[in-house]
Amino acid sequence: MYGEDADGKGTEAFNNKNPAQKGLIVVGGVLMNLVLAIVIFTSVYSIMGIPEEKDYVKIIGVAKDSPAEKAGLKEEDIIVMVNDKKIGKPEELTEEVGKYKGQIIKLKVYQVNQVESEVMVEVRENPPEGEGSMGVAISNTEMVKIKWYEFYKGIGAGFKEAWYWGEIIAGGVFKMVAGLLTGQAPKDVAGPIGMYQATTSIKQNQGMLAVIHFFGVVSVNLAIVNILPFPALDGGRIVFVIYELLTKKRANAKFEAVVNNVGMMILLSMILLITAGDVWRIFVK
Repeated sequence: MYGEDADGKGTEAFNNKNPAQKGLIVVGGVLMNLVLAIVIFTSVYSIMGIPEEKDYVKIIGVAKDSPAEKAGLKEEDIIVMVNDKKIGKPEELTEEVGKYKGQIIKLKVYQVNQVESEVMVEVRENPPEGEGSMGVAISNTEMVKIKWYEFYKGIGAGFKEAWYWGEIIAGGVFKMVAGLLTGQAPKDVAGPIGMYQATTSIKQNQGMLAVIHFFGVVSVNLAIVNILPFPALDGGRIVFVIYELLTKKRANAKFEAVVNNVGMMILLSMILLITAGDVWRIFVK
Protein backbone atom coordinates (compact mmCIF):
# COMPACT_ATOMS: atom_id res chain seq x y z
CA MET A 1 0.00 0.00 0.00
CA TYR A 2 1.28 3.46 -0.89
CA GLY A 3 2.89 5.06 2.14
CA GLU A 4 2.67 1.94 4.30
CA ASP A 5 6.44 1.97 4.85
CA ALA A 6 6.49 5.67 5.73
CA ASP A 7 7.91 6.77 2.37
CA GLY A 8 4.68 8.13 0.87
CA LYS A 9 3.76 11.77 0.47
CA GLY A 10 0.40 13.49 0.29
CA THR A 11 -2.96 12.89 1.95
CA GLU A 12 -3.49 9.66 0.01
CA ALA A 13 -0.43 8.01 1.64
CA PHE A 14 -1.15 5.49 4.43
CA ASN A 15 1.41 7.03 6.79
CA ASN A 16 -0.37 10.42 6.60
CA LYS A 17 -3.77 9.08 7.65
CA ASN A 18 -5.02 9.63 11.19
CA PRO A 19 -4.92 6.65 13.62
CA ALA A 20 -8.62 5.84 13.22
CA GLN A 21 -8.30 5.72 9.43
CA LYS A 22 -5.17 3.58 9.66
CA GLY A 23 -6.94 1.19 12.01
CA LEU A 24 -9.91 0.83 9.64
CA ILE A 25 -7.61 0.23 6.67
CA VAL A 26 -5.55 -2.42 8.48
CA VAL A 27 -8.56 -4.20 9.98
CA GLY A 28 -10.29 -4.07 6.59
CA GLY A 29 -8.09 -6.85 5.19
CA VAL A 30 -8.88 -9.14 8.11
CA LEU A 31 -12.61 -8.41 7.85
CA MET A 32 -12.60 -9.14 4.12
CA ASN A 33 -11.06 -12.57 4.78
CA LEU A 34 -13.93 -13.28 7.17
CA VAL A 35 -16.53 -11.93 4.73
CA LEU A 36 -15.08 -14.11 1.97
CA ALA A 37 -15.27 -17.17 4.25
CA ILE A 38 -18.91 -16.43 5.13
CA VAL A 39 -19.80 -15.97 1.44
CA ILE A 40 -18.10 -19.29 0.59
CA PHE A 41 -19.80 -21.20 3.41
CA THR A 42 -23.17 -19.63 2.57
CA SER A 43 -22.82 -20.58 -1.10
CA VAL A 44 -21.80 -24.17 -0.32
CA TYR A 45 -24.65 -24.72 2.15
CA SER A 46 -27.17 -23.08 -0.16
CA ILE A 47 -26.25 -25.66 -2.81
CA MET A 48 -25.65 -28.74 -0.65
CA GLY A 49 -28.26 -28.04 2.02
CA ILE A 50 -28.21 -27.05 5.68
CA PRO A 51 -26.81 -29.51 8.24
CA GLU A 52 -29.52 -30.60 10.68
CA GLU A 53 -29.14 -32.86 13.71
CA LYS A 54 -31.19 -36.06 13.66
CA ASP A 55 -32.12 -38.54 16.38
CA TYR A 56 -30.22 -41.40 14.76
CA VAL A 57 -26.62 -42.30 13.95
CA LYS A 58 -25.61 -42.84 10.34
CA ILE A 59 -22.43 -44.49 9.06
CA ILE A 60 -20.63 -42.05 6.74
CA GLY A 61 -17.46 -44.09 6.24
CA VAL A 62 -16.17 -47.64 6.63
CA ALA A 63 -12.45 -48.39 6.94
CA LYS A 64 -11.00 -51.03 4.65
CA ASP A 65 -10.44 -54.46 6.26
CA SER A 66 -12.07 -53.24 9.48
CA PRO A 67 -14.48 -55.32 11.60
CA ALA A 68 -17.32 -53.16 10.26
CA GLU A 69 -16.46 -53.95 6.64
CA LYS A 70 -16.10 -57.65 7.40
CA ALA A 71 -19.52 -57.60 9.10
CA GLY A 72 -21.09 -56.08 5.98
CA LEU A 73 -21.77 -52.57 7.30
CA LYS A 74 -21.89 -49.88 4.61
CA GLU A 75 -22.12 -46.14 4.25
CA GLU A 76 -25.63 -44.75 4.80
CA ASP A 77 -26.52 -47.61 7.19
CA ILE A 78 -28.27 -46.34 10.33
CA ILE A 79 -27.35 -47.85 13.71
CA VAL A 80 -30.26 -47.79 16.15
CA MET A 81 -29.19 -50.24 18.87
CA VAL A 82 -26.04 -51.72 20.44
CA ASN A 83 -27.02 -55.03 22.04
CA ASP A 84 -30.16 -53.89 23.90
CA LYS A 85 -29.21 -50.23 24.22
CA LYS A 86 -31.01 -47.71 22.00
CA ILE A 87 -28.67 -45.24 20.27
CA GLY A 88 -29.53 -41.72 19.10
CA LYS A 89 -26.25 -39.77 19.16
CA PRO A 90 -22.66 -40.48 18.04
CA GLU A 91 -21.31 -40.06 21.56
CA GLU A 92 -23.83 -42.61 22.85
CA LEU A 93 -22.65 -45.13 20.27
CA THR A 94 -18.98 -44.49 21.09
CA GLU A 95 -19.60 -44.80 24.82
CA GLU A 96 -21.64 -47.98 24.56
CA VAL A 97 -19.30 -49.73 22.11
CA GLY A 98 -16.36 -48.80 24.35
CA LYS A 99 -17.76 -51.05 27.08
CA TYR A 100 -17.21 -54.17 24.95
CA LYS A 101 -13.58 -53.91 23.80
CA GLY A 102 -12.26 -57.30 22.74
CA GLN A 103 -15.78 -58.70 22.45
CA ILE A 104 -18.40 -59.14 19.74
CA ILE A 105 -21.49 -56.95 19.88
CA LYS A 106 -24.89 -57.08 18.18
CA LEU A 107 -25.96 -54.00 16.20
CA LYS A 108 -29.50 -53.34 15.08
CA VAL A 109 -29.18 -51.60 11.74
CA TYR A 110 -31.44 -50.03 9.13
CA GLN A 111 -29.70 -50.47 5.82
CA VAL A 112 -29.93 -48.22 2.76
CA ASN A 113 -32.95 -50.13 1.45
CA GLN A 114 -34.69 -49.61 4.83
CA VAL A 115 -34.36 -53.30 5.66
CA GLU A 116 -33.87 -53.91 9.38
CA SER A 117 -31.10 -56.36 10.25
CA GLU A 118 -28.92 -57.52 13.11
CA VAL A 119 -25.16 -57.48 12.57
CA MET A 120 -22.47 -59.02 14.76
CA VAL A 121 -19.33 -56.87 14.91
CA GLU A 122 -16.00 -57.32 16.67
CA VAL A 123 -14.88 -54.43 18.89
CA ARG A 124 -11.10 -54.08 18.64
CA GLU A 125 -9.07 -53.34 21.75
CA ASN A 126 -6.23 -51.62 19.88
CA PRO A 127 -7.53 -50.26 16.55
CA PRO A 128 -5.28 -48.45 14.06
CA GLU A 129 -4.94 -44.74 14.69
CA GLY A 130 -7.91 -42.75 13.42
CA GLU A 131 -10.18 -45.74 12.74
CA GLY A 132 -12.04 -46.40 15.96
CA SER A 133 -12.78 -49.78 17.52
CA MET A 134 -15.20 -50.90 14.77
CA GLY A 135 -13.69 -48.94 11.89
CA VAL A 136 -16.63 -46.66 11.09
CA ALA A 137 -17.05 -42.91 10.80
CA ILE A 138 -20.43 -41.78 12.10
CA SER A 139 -22.64 -38.70 12.19
CA ASN A 140 -26.12 -37.64 13.27
CA THR A 141 -26.41 -34.72 10.86
CA GLU A 142 -28.12 -34.69 7.47
CA MET A 143 -27.83 -32.10 4.70
CA VAL A 144 -31.36 -30.76 4.16
CA LYS A 145 -31.99 -28.88 0.91
CA ILE A 146 -33.50 -25.41 1.23
CA LYS A 147 -35.93 -23.54 -1.03
CA TRP A 148 -34.69 -20.48 -2.91
CA TYR A 149 -36.71 -18.18 -0.64
CA GLU A 150 -35.03 -19.72 2.42
CA PHE A 151 -31.68 -18.17 1.45
CA TYR A 152 -31.46 -16.64 4.93
CA LYS A 153 -30.91 -20.15 6.32
CA GLY A 154 -27.84 -20.49 4.11
CA ILE A 155 -26.53 -17.15 5.38
CA GLY A 156 -27.10 -18.22 8.98
CA ALA A 157 -25.28 -21.49 8.36
CA GLY A 158 -22.42 -19.53 6.75
CA PHE A 159 -21.99 -17.36 9.85
CA LYS A 160 -22.16 -20.39 12.16
CA GLU A 161 -19.55 -22.25 10.10
CA ALA A 162 -17.18 -19.26 10.10
CA TRP A 163 -17.56 -18.94 13.89
CA TYR A 164 -17.02 -22.69 14.35
CA TRP A 165 -13.78 -22.70 12.37
CA GLY A 166 -12.69 -19.43 13.95
CA GLU A 167 -12.84 -21.01 17.41
CA ILE A 168 -10.95 -24.11 16.29
CA ILE A 169 -8.23 -22.20 14.43
CA ALA A 170 -7.80 -19.59 17.18
CA GLY A 171 -7.37 -22.39 19.73
CA GLY A 172 -4.87 -24.15 17.46
CA VAL A 173 -2.85 -20.97 16.92
CA PHE A 174 -2.80 -20.30 20.68
CA LYS A 175 -1.50 -23.83 21.36
CA MET A 176 1.10 -23.50 18.60
CA VAL A 177 2.40 -20.18 19.96
CA ALA A 178 2.44 -21.57 23.51
CA GLY A 179 4.37 -24.58 22.22
CA LEU A 180 6.92 -22.38 20.46
CA LEU A 181 7.48 -20.40 23.67
CA THR A 182 8.19 -23.66 25.51
CA GLY A 183 10.51 -24.98 22.79
CA GLN A 184 8.08 -27.38 21.12
CA ALA A 185 8.12 -27.50 17.32
CA PRO A 186 4.64 -27.17 15.77
CA LYS A 187 3.15 -30.27 14.14
CA ASP A 188 0.68 -30.65 11.28
CA VAL A 189 1.63 -27.28 9.80
CA ALA A 190 1.58 -27.18 6.00
CA GLY A 191 3.04 -24.79 3.45
CA PRO A 192 2.20 -24.26 -0.25
CA ILE A 193 3.07 -27.86 -1.18
CA GLY A 194 1.03 -29.26 1.70
CA MET A 195 -1.89 -27.04 0.70
CA TYR A 196 -1.72 -28.32 -2.87
CA GLN A 197 -1.70 -31.92 -1.64
CA ALA A 198 -4.65 -31.30 0.67
CA THR A 199 -6.65 -29.56 -2.07
CA THR A 200 -5.95 -32.34 -4.56
CA SER A 201 -6.92 -35.03 -2.06
CA ILE A 202 -10.16 -33.24 -1.12
CA LYS A 203 -11.12 -32.79 -4.78
CA GLN A 204 -10.49 -36.46 -5.60
CA ASN A 205 -12.31 -37.84 -2.56
CA GLN A 206 -15.07 -35.30 -1.88
CA GLY A 207 -15.57 -33.17 -4.98
CA MET A 208 -15.29 -29.53 -5.99
CA LEU A 209 -17.76 -28.16 -3.44
CA ALA A 210 -15.60 -29.61 -0.67
CA VAL A 211 -12.57 -27.83 -2.18
CA ILE A 212 -14.47 -24.53 -2.18
CA HIS A 213 -15.47 -25.15 1.45
CA PHE A 214 -11.81 -25.81 2.25
CA PHE A 215 -10.89 -22.41 0.79
CA GLY A 216 -13.41 -20.89 3.21
CA VAL A 217 -11.58 -22.54 6.11
CA VAL A 218 -8.27 -21.22 4.74
CA SER A 219 -9.76 -17.72 4.56
CA VAL A 220 -10.76 -17.88 8.25
CA ASN A 221 -7.26 -19.12 9.00
CA LEU A 222 -5.71 -16.16 7.17
CA ALA A 223 -7.91 -13.70 9.07
CA ILE A 224 -6.91 -15.07 12.47
CA VAL A 225 -3.21 -15.39 11.68
CA ASN A 226 -3.12 -11.92 10.11
CA ILE A 227 -4.61 -10.28 13.21
CA LEU A 228 -1.84 -11.64 15.44
CA PRO A 229 0.27 -8.80 16.93
CA PHE A 230 3.40 -9.86 15.00
CA PRO A 231 5.53 -7.48 12.91
CA ALA A 232 4.68 -7.34 9.17
CA LEU A 233 1.21 -8.75 9.82
CA ASP A 234 -1.84 -6.49 10.07
CA GLY A 235 -1.95 -7.22 13.78
CA GLY A 236 1.61 -5.89 14.13
CA ARG A 237 0.63 -2.65 12.39
CA ILE A 238 -2.38 -2.34 14.67
CA VAL A 239 0.04 -2.24 17.62
CA PHE A 240 1.65 0.90 16.16
CA VAL A 241 -1.81 2.38 15.52
CA ILE A 242 -2.78 1.79 19.17
CA TYR A 243 0.51 3.40 20.27
CA GLU A 244 -0.31 6.45 18.16
CA LEU A 245 -3.83 6.64 19.61
CA LEU A 246 -2.58 6.44 23.20
CA THR A 247 0.42 8.76 22.94
CA LYS A 248 -1.01 11.17 20.34
CA LYS A 249 2.23 10.91 18.38
CA ARG A 250 3.50 8.67 15.63
CA ALA A 251 6.10 5.99 16.24
CA ASN A 252 9.55 6.56 14.79
CA ALA A 253 9.18 5.76 11.07
CA LYS A 254 12.60 4.13 10.75
CA PHE A 255 12.03 1.98 13.84
CA GLU A 256 8.62 0.84 12.55
CA ALA A 257 10.12 -0.01 9.16
CA VAL A 258 12.95 -2.01 10.74
CA VAL A 259 10.53 -3.93 13.00
CA ASN A 260 8.26 -4.82 10.07
CA ASN A 261 11.20 -5.81 7.84
CA VAL A 262 12.59 -8.09 10.54
CA GLY A 263 9.13 -9.59 11.00
CA MET A 264 8.86 -10.20 7.26
CA MET A 265 12.24 -11.94 7.22
CA ILE A 266 11.13 -14.20 10.07
CA LEU A 267 7.85 -15.02 8.28
CA LEU A 268 9.65 -15.82 5.01
CA SER A 269 12.11 -18.04 6.89
CA MET A 270 9.22 -19.89 8.53
CA ILE A 271 7.58 -20.40 5.12
CA LEU A 272 10.83 -21.88 3.78
CA LEU A 273 11.15 -24.22 6.77
CA ILE A 274 7.52 -25.34 6.52
CA THR A 275 7.89 -25.93 2.76
CA ALA A 276 11.03 -27.97 3.44
CA GLY A 277 8.94 -29.99 5.93
CA ASP A 278 6.32 -30.59 3.23
CA VAL A 279 9.01 -31.90 0.85
CA TRP A 280 10.47 -34.07 3.62
CA ARG A 281 7.08 -35.66 4.35
CA ILE A 282 6.67 -36.50 0.64
CA PHE A 283 9.95 -38.42 0.52
CA VAL A 284 9.45 -40.03 3.95
CA LYS A 285 6.08 -41.42 2.81
